[in-house]
Amino acid sequence: MNSEITTALIGVGATLAGTVLGWVLNNLSNRGKLNIFVSSWEDSFKYNNSIGEMVPCSKKEDVQSYSYKVSFDLYNSSGNTKIMRNVQIVFSDGKTDIEKQTPKDDSTHRYVQPMNYYDNVEPINIPPKAVIKLNLHDGAWDKDGKLDFIWKSKNVYLVYSDEKNKVRRKLIKTEDYENYFTNHKQEDKDNG
Repeated sequence: MNSEITTALIGVGATLAGTVLGWVLNNLSNRGKLNIFVSSWEDSFKYNNSIGEMVPCSKKEDVQSYSYKVSFDLYNSSGNTKIMRNVQIVFSDGKTDIEKQTPKDDSTHRYVQPMNYYDNVEPINIPPKAVIKLNLHDGAWDKDGKLDFIWKSKNVYLVYSDEKNKVRRKLIKTEDYENYFTNHKQEDKDNG
C-alpha cells in the first residue's frame, strides 16, 4: 500500500513540476517588448512663390506650410503579437502637448489624376520576432493660426496605445522651432 501512495505522490509531484516548468518556459519565451527605432525624420517649411510653386523657406515670416515625413522600424522582440492603436504625432512645448495629428500612412498611397491620396494610419499588428517598416507623413497650412503650434514646439513624439490600452510615448526629435531658421542657417554654415 505504501508503494502505491508513494508512486501516486511522485506522479502528482511530477505533473505539478511539469506544469510549473511549462508555464515558466512559456512566459520566458513570450518576454520581450516592442522596440521602436526612428530611422528618419524630415520636416520642411514652404511658401508659394510668384509663379505658384511651393518652394522651401529660409525665414519664419515667409512660411505658409509645414510638413514632415518620418520612418520607423518596429521590432517585436516578444513571442506575442504587439499592437499599436491610436497612432499620433504629438508636438509638445516641453510641458504639455500642444498639437496632436493622426498622420497619413505612406503604404496606402494611391494616385487618382491629378491628386495623390493617403489614408490615416490604422491599428498595426506586429507579429512576434518581426520587424515592420512604418512610413508616415502630415503637416499643416498657415491658415487662421493653424501653424502657430510649430513655433511653440520643443519636442516631437510618437504616441500610441498598446495591446493593454496603455499610452506609450517615443521621442522622435528635440527642436527649438521658435529659432529653427537661425539654428539651421548656422548648421548649414558649419557643414559648408
